[in-house]
Amino acid sequence: MLSRFNRPLFKVLRPVEIASWHQIGSSSHSVFLRGLTNELLVSQASGAGMAKQDDHRFASDRLYWLSRPAIPGSFEAGVATLEKRPYSARVVLGLFLPKSEEPVLLYVADRLSIDSAGRPAAPGAALEAAMQATAAGFKAARFGLSA
Repeated sequence: MLSRFNRPLFKVLRPVEIASWHQIGSSSHSVFLRGLTNELLVSQASGAGMAKQDDHRFASDRLYWLSRPAIPGSFEAGVATLEKRPYSARVVLGLFLPKSEEPVLLYVADRLSIDSAGRPAAPGAALEAAMQATAAGFKAARFGLSA
């Protein structure tokens, strides 16, 4: 199952410095990983004003450590969209050691698009295109990564 989550699946790979274990957060909530996931996804969207902090919420965070890397350290992060629904998308962030094909960490979350009143809303066209550009081509299980 995990062989599907190697480097070629992930789009928008970019360098990331992690200064401490505290930066990553806990297994149930990580402001850093949520922000990085959103930043990578939004970077695929074209159009101004895409990087709004209040146009979404994250839910069902899951953190999978596949090995124990040296932290502080340098990594490469990429994002993939596993499943798209009308108001949400299941996204996965892969964290890789430089030049490694296998991730050291997989972070999975549901990104819920909302309007200014906090109600579920369809994502804009640019974000839809970003989700399509990062589509993995398979769905994940309801509570994890199983395909």
